[in-house]
Amino acid sequence: MPDPMDKPQFDALMARHGIPLTAAEREGIRAVSGHILAMAARVRTPREAGAEMAVTFAPRAATP
Repeated sequence: MPDPMDKPQFDALMARHGIPLTAAEREGIRAVSGHILAMAARVRTPREAGAEMAVTFAPRAATP
């Protein structure tokens, strides 16, 4: 399980972007922040052309 962001780092990030959160919202989002960061790292990873669905999908021709 990924570790969440440090509390001061998370608070600074929310303040920098002007996101108003209650204490409960802040702790809930901070608790899953490690998973969010891990997901973002996977999304930003370059993939080979075969991983693109548009390359592998071949629709059938429409029949009149």
